[in-house]
Amino acid sequence: MKPSYMQEPWFALLQERAQRPESVRAHMAKQLGISAAALSQVLNASGCYGNGTASTGRIAEKVIHTFGLYTCPHLTAEASGDDQVITAEQCRAFAHREAPTSSPREMQHWQACLQCPHREASAPPVPRALQPRGGRKVIPLVNGNAQEVRHASPR
Repeated sequence: MKPSYMQEPWFALLQERAQRPESVRAHMAKQLGISAAALSQVLNASGCYGNGTASTGRIAEKVIHTFGLYTCPHLTAEASGDDQVITAEQCRAFAHREAPTSSPREMQHWQACLQCPHREASAPPVPRALQPRGGRKVIPLVNGNAQEVRHASPR
């Protein structure tokens, strides 16, 4: 029996994205800011996600804000109220760039993005700090011999 999250719209969006010929799951996971293993488990309904012990809420939110669609308030206002829908990638490209100085129109759009309710949600994932695993350290002894010591990784 399939888990209930597989019937939700965010999962259909994720599945559609994963089935594209150019899609590589490792790249998708990096875009989402999750591990490739977690992405694979969600897509295959395996592991903690398959048996229902892990929540997909955080991943669902990331999928929507990474691959979803937004109604852009600035472009909608420019188009006299007709909803202008853009992808999350387009939203991120407008909102999280350096201030454009070459075009007054682009500057207005960028300034509108600073006030937009979608700005925080469309932010690119923050890279996680690398956690060093146990390494080897050679400690010289008094008599000139060296001893190899393994350190456990701090988790």
